Amino acid sequence: MGLRPDIRALKKWGQNFITDPSMLEKLLRTVDPRPGETMVEIGPGSGALTRLFAPRVKHLHAIDIDPRMAEYLEPIGKDIPSFTFEYRDFLKWTPPPELGNFRLMGNIPYYITSQLILQAFEHHERIGDVHFLMQKEVGKRLVAPHGSKKYGILSVYAALFAKTEYLFDISRNVFYPIPDVDSCFVRFSFDETSPVSAEMEPYLRLVVRTAFNQRRKTLRNSLKAVLKEKDSIEDQFDLNLRPEQLSPHSFLSLTEIIFNKK
Repeated sequence: MGLRPDIRALKKWGQNFITDPSMLEKLLRTVDPRPGETMVEIGPGSGALTRLFAPRVKHLHAIDIDPRMAEYLEPIGKDIPSFTFEYRDFLKWTPPPELGNFRLMGNIPYYITSQLILQAFEHHERIGDVHFLMQKEVGKRLVAPHGSKKYGILSVYAALFAKTEYLFDISRNVFYPIPDVDSCFVRFSFDETSPVSAEMEPYLRLVVRTAFNQRRKTLRNSLKAVLKEKDSIEDQFDLNLRPEQLSPHSFLSLTEIIFNKK
């Protein structure tokens, strides 16, 4: 469904709406929603994907920051009673207990892609999988191997918290308005138990962020503030390495050593 001419896509919310029917169908086939499932959609916009997904699942709950979209979402709720929606910033949203476990999908704004991914990871115990349509450059960083130039904070998180799959490229021409970059479709699966415990998670975030904030420095220098009040770990870990040289599991091992959790 298209937007009314007087309702403009707003840059402040990174709005680019999918208008290509064949791409909408491809996204539907890839996610493959099932009748007994609950799904949450971020940024439904005018409901192009919503109308395809809602009839196929037990419950679809949509979250959009733009109240103007009520014009498009309210009719879907009247046609499909199992569809609900709310106006909220997903970054400030906590899944209510009554929603149960769910699958997450969304055509997410480029300017907050990283925050949205990390927010999804925070709720990984409730989420079966995530399908995000995002900027191609970010998608490539998510699956970048250690040692490569694209390897960074998101690469480490994506490997430790989920099975991450770069599914396919998406042309900028399937959107309105047409963005300045191409996109991609990425899947995060949380079927397996994460090696990162709830206790270790905040420590890992601290170590990874601190290391990559000064990625050209050795760990000895970039992690100086973290190591300041800790016992020396020189005999357990090579601090002459730079962050891009560490695999995701090496970052976890380093964190466990620093905080005496190994």
